[in-house]
Amino acid sequence: MNNNDSLLASLEEKIGYTFLDKTLLERALTAPSYRATQGLGLHSDNQRLEFLGDAVLGLLAAEYVYQKYDTHPEGVLTIQRSHLASGRALASTARAIGLGSYIRIGLSDQTTGGVNKEKLLADGMEAVFGAVWCDGGLPAVSKMFKTILQQKLDDLPTHHWANNPKGYLQAICQHHAWTESPTYQQMDVTGPAHEPAYTVRASVQGGYEASGTGPTKRLAEADAARHLLCMLSEQNIG
Repeated sequence: MNNNDSLLASLEEKIGYTFLDKTLLERALTAPSYRATQGLGLHSDNQRLEFLGDAVLGLLAAEYVYQKYDTHPEGVLTIQRSHLASGRALASTARAIGLGSYIRIGLSDQTTGGVNKEKLLADGMEAVFGAVWCDGGLPAVSKMFKTILQQKLDDLPTHHWANNPKGYLQAICQHHAWTESPTYQQMDVTGPAHEPAYTVRASVQGGYEASGTGPTKRLAEADAARHLLCMLSEQNIG
C-alpha cells in the first residue's frame, strides 16, 4: 500500500465506507484550484460530485427530519434540515473528521485561507457524499450520513424554536413570502435599574402579535417571538 492508498484508507475508516473505485474518492478530494494549478482536465475536480452530493445530502437530511418529527409542519422540517445540511454544518462536520488534511488545493486557495476555508470544506464534504453515492448507492451513503453526522443528529433541538425563536419566526415569514419581516416594539420597562424587566411585542404580517418579557430587551424579544410562534402553530401556520 503506497502513501496515497494509506491516506485514502484512513479517510474511509472515518466515514465508515470503503470505496470500490478509489478514483471517485480522489476526485471528491480535488478542489477546482488544484485542477487549475496542475492543468488537469475539466472533469478531474470535485465540482460535479459536489453538485450531486448537495442533492444526496438534502434528501438524507429531509428523510431524517421527516421521520423524526412526524407531527411538525413543513416550515419546521425546513429549519431542522438546515441544521444538518447547511454550509456551516457541513464545514463543521468536515473539521470534525479532519477532511481538510485530505483535500488537494491549488495556489489560489493556498493564498486565501487554504483548507480551513468554510466553503472549501463544505464543498468537499458534499463531494464525498456524491462519490459514496456513485460508488455504493443509497445504502452506502445512508450509512455514512449516520456515521459522521450522529452527533449533530443527537443535538437537533427537541423544540423547533428552542434555540432561535426570532430566526425561526423570520423563516416562517420568508416561507410564506410575506413582504414584511417580524417587528419588535418595546412596550414597557419596570423594576429597579439594576434588575429591569422589559416587555416587548412581536408582530408579523396578518395582524398576528404576542408579548414577551425578559431581563434584557433581546431576551424579551426572544420570549415574544416564542409566544407568537406558539400562536401561529395553533393556527396551523408554520
